[in-house]
Amino acid sequence: MVDPTGTIHEDFQGKSYGLRLTTRGIAKLQDKYGNNVAGLLDGTAGDLPKFGALLDLVSVSLQKGSNISVEEADEIADEMLTHDTEIVGRIISAAFPEEKSGNVKKPKKRAA
Repeated sequence: MVDPTGTIHEDFQGKSYGLRLTTRGIAKLQDKYGNNVAGLLDGTAGDLPKFGALLDLVSVSLQKGSNISVEEADEIADEMLTHDTEIVGRIISAAFPEEKSGNVKKPKKRAA
């Protein structure tokens, strides 16, 4: 389930976690893995993406969405991703909702 803030909510091992990938989180990942975050943001990661990038994306999202420490988020991310590899796609989809939702306005043309 996704809420209006772009947070997805996942039940895992008897607990509920929020995962939210924000601009700051993406910036951290870009600093480490490049602008397309090892191909995860533009779909060029291929059949075998970098596992470090996958783990870090889930961890950064857990830190923000559940307000937990890096260490705790890293441990949960490892278990969560091992259990459900499709979580990365859900996180990215929530972070980049489609423009047809009406949230994005076209810039106005400047008067000549």
